[in-house]
Amino acid sequence: MVTKSEAAALRQEIARPSQVGIRSAWQWRPLASLTPGAVADMLRRAAMGDAHDFLLAADDIREKDLHYRAVLQTRTLAVAGLPVDIQPWDDSPPAIAAADLVRQALDAIDLPGLIAHLMDAVAKGYAVSEIVWDTRGTTWLPARIEPREAHWFTFDRDSGRLLRLADGSPEGADIPPYRMIQHVPPLAAGVPLLGGVARSALWAWVFKSYAMRDWARFAELYGQPIRIGKYPDSASPDDVAVLRQAVFGLGSDAAAVIPEGMALELVEAAGKTGSAELYHGLIDYLDRQVSKAVLGQTMTTDSGSSGSLAQARVHAEVRDDILRADARAIAATLLRDLIGPLVRLNLGDAPLPSLRLVADDPDDLSGLAQQVVQLQQAGLSIPQWWVRERFGIPEAQPGEAVLDPARSGQLSPDPVPSAQAATRDVAVATPDVAPHGPACGCGSPAAHAAGTAAAPLSAAALDLPERHADRLEEATAPAWAAIMDRIKALVDEADSLPALRDALLAAYADLPQDTLAEVMAMAFAAADLAGRLAAQADSEG
Repeated sequence: MVTKSEAAALRQEIARPSQVGIRSAWQWRPLASLTPGAVADMLRRAAMGDAHDFLLAADDIREKDLHYRAVLQTRTLAVAGLPVDIQPWDDSPPAIAAADLVRQALDAIDLPGLIAHLMDAVAKGYAVSEIVWDTRGTTWLPARIEPREAHWFTFDRDSGRLLRLADGSPEGADIPPYRMIQHVPPLAAGVPLLGGVARSALWAWVFKSYAMRDWARFAELYGQPIRIGKYPDSASPDDVAVLRQAVFGLGSDAAAVIPEGMALELVEAAGKTGSAELYHGLIDYLDRQVSKAVLGQTMTTDSGSSGSLAQARVHAEVRDDILRADARAIAATLLRDLIGPLVRLNLGDAPLPSLRLVADDPDDLSGLAQQVVQLQQAGLSIPQWWVRERFGIPEAQPGEAVLDPARSGQLSPDPVPSAQAATRDVAVATPDVAPHGPACGCGSPAAHAAGTAAAPLSAAALDLPERHADRLEEATAPAWAAIMDRIKALVDEADSLPALRDALLAAYADLPQDTLAEVMAMAFAAADLAGRLAAQADSEG
């Protein structure tokens, strides 16, 4: 039971910034004087627990390195823009009440902004936000969730994992429960201070800054030809001064006036193009390594001079893997540090709802509809709630006007009627599945499975695999005959075994195999369904 003093404390900020002191919003940034030696010392002190300078430098390189900023922003916004799915743990009234409470609380806060701040842990190894509660009513909700700077916190000396509030002491101050949301990236292991990609990006930035500085000097020196002024021995000091002024004034103005007896020559530097490519190549290499560290790949940020569609798809899949890992980690953090305290403060031991950031690829609804109809005709029992959830179709309310339900079995014309008929032969009547679960129509799969009885298998259903095999053999006969006729023709035309071999290899792509491939695909689907029927028969004895 929370006392009145504890309730009042929940309304107070404990990590509030100030103009002076440890938690000042204004800090001296160390990046201007970064050298390889300074970076090594900074990372060494961070590994020993003193990460103040490292965390400030992590902010600096994100500000000054445009490529690093872009890839971090890409990874952050990909997670912050994901839809949130909240489901009750089960169908009990406390679980449903907990899910409704969480939906109410999350609707009242800037959840994408909170996720974007927590994703700062990718760079620094951890990120923290403070919950300021509103405890004046019967329902306690977060009044605000304030982002806090990572360098305002420290970790315990024993494990290096317990977050503490920096107060000037080596150990820091204890943090009361239900106050902080602490996120650690999914790819970090062990001590959070060692898990941020900024540790690697710092080295890349130091080398890149040296290359950019030298490249800027190179462009200043060799971007224009070298100007050489020549004057005769009889030139007076005034003549030399005029020539000097002409040489230096020919930089950006590209115009000068000199006496007739003087000479002004422009000399192009040899090999300057190759030297410029050296700087560009080094900077491009470092940017690609940063892309790999943050996104796991490079082709979604820089296509480069080569790269196939297959490579691009592989790189996109790598990025999707990281996105899903980030989504799971953020969901676990919110469940532990935000949803858990919210439910415990209001509903006690009620089951916590499940929270998921939906990172699934969008479905091809047209293809999915065809698959559902075909699988239903093949005898697979498909829960109605699952179909509604995949298509985003709400449950019709009593008395509400609805569209006429489509009749089962009305499909588009099939190019292989015999195969279609063979597939339809395995159709088993499936009972109507009524919606199950809470009023939202989106209960857990376990609840639906528990509330839906499987249809008993008949003797006719058990004989379906043998009948289907006969129909498939009959359906594939014309395709096999066409292929064999073509092969026989090649054999008759060949005058030697090497010629026959070459003719077979050349004709492979032109063999009439489309019909056969479609029938075989249906055969694989029927075999899978036959196995399911056999497993169900075994379970029913």
